[in-house]
Amino acid sequence: MSFTNIVILLKIERIALFSSLIMFLSLSLNAQTKEEPWQFFVGINAIDTFPTGAPGSGDLFEEFLNIDHWNIAPYPSFFGAKKYIGAGFSFGTRFSLNTINRYGDTSATDNYYNVDGIVSYNLNTLFKGERLMPFLELGGGYSIFDEQGAGYFNLGAGLELWLGENKKTAIILESLYKNTGETYGVKHFQHLLGVAFLFGGDKDSDQDGIPNKEDECPEIPGIAAFKGCPDTDGDGIQDNKDSCPQVAGIPAFNGCPDTDGDGIQDSEDDCPQLTGIAAFNGCPDSDGDGIQDSEDECPNEAGTEAFNGCPDTDGDGISDLDDKCPNVAGLIENEGCPDTTEDEIKRLQEIGRTIFFKINRSDINAKNDLILQEVFMILTKNPNYLIEISGHTDSVGSTEYNQGLSERRANSVAQFLIDKGLDASRITSRKGYGEEIPVESNDTAKGRSANRRGRVEFKLYQSKTEE
Repeated sequence: MSFTNIVILLKIERIALFSSLIMFLSLSLNAQTKEEPWQFFVGINAIDTFPTGAPGSGDLFEEFLNIDHWNIAPYPSFFGAKKYIGAGFSFGTRFSLNTINRYGDTSATDNYYNVDGIVSYNLNTLFKGERLMPFLELGGGYSIFDEQGAGYFNLGAGLELWLGENKKTAIILESLYKNTGETYGVKHFQHLLGVAFLFGGDKDSDQDGIPNKEDECPEIPGIAAFKGCPDTDGDGIQDNKDSCPQVAGIPAFNGCPDTDGDGIQDSEDDCPQLTGIAAFNGCPDSDGDGIQDSEDECPNEAGTEAFNGCPDTDGDGISDLDDKCPNVAGLIENEGCPDTTEDEIKRLQEIGRTIFFKINRSDINAKNDLILQEVFMILTKNPNYLIEISGHTDSVGSTEYNQGLSERRANSVAQFLIDKGLDASRITSRKGYGEEIPVESNDTAKGRSANRRGRVEFKLYQSKTEE
């Protein structure tokens, strides 16, 4: 064996030792990861020493795509492996060999051997591509041109085109610039074309990102929170513990819903969209009268079962809906209103004629107060009657003034009764007649005295029911 061959074998051994060290480091680092697979790649390479800017070569990137300067190995001439370590980075090693037939335009017959340690960054982390994934590479290695070896710093970029539904196989294309600080070293570009395959790592049958050995539901895609088991409805309760796995629910009902939030789960709630009570299987009783709304003719007013949930406020056995006097106990024949005696009606008419005012006054004096309290009591007892109030004056003063005074007197009486509690709707009219309707002649002093004092009269109307 010649001395030259011995030297070459020694250098190959150095390359093998260096590559083994890189692979060992790669294995040690990647043992810290759990799930991401290894990538194995193989293909052909081309060496170009021309566009490097080195003495005797072209400028950097000059005639970069001139394949006449390329030394292409037409057989599988590089292979390697790398593994994803997180955040877009992968770490690995690559071996390559070639035959150098030319250095630029100069012919040669040299062998080329190379081993690299590589760190690559997948730009898909930024661009979110589906299949075409660009990457950058940084690394270093040892290359031998014929019998001369040197260490190199590598900088490159490439593309991976992942194929198939599961994207386990890719076509790779990469170019590397390899620079060295050694004066005897040969700066060069290396171009790679090959295929890559994913292998190794922990199996993830359902591809949910959780390896089978940590996945309690390895055949069904799930989430990390439940160790790989699914939560289909997203309610925070995993499906195998969820009685309603297709509908979001709450823990209190083992994952089943309570849409109206009344504490009764929908499957047992006769009114799942309305807040209700257990006594009526989840249906509401809005007025709390013990009759559920769907059967209650007055769902917003507490009533009795006898009147289908409607009230009988005065307790006279007549529903308020049918009672013309709902606040006063009455008779059925009077539509819930009490019986009115002729004496009461007569008394109301009499006292209505005894309300007098002082000259030019419309306020209620003490005597009128007592009279109107009695009027109020009679009207309260007979809520089916409506009244008309009229005010009058004597003929002293102008017609306009007397008209206004009579109106104020009528309003004063009406307001007194309303303030006592009479419903204003029962006063059908409050009208002033001025000096138009005297009770005695204004031609005599006595008559003028009577008319001058003025009074208020009542007219009664019994309320009519609708036919």
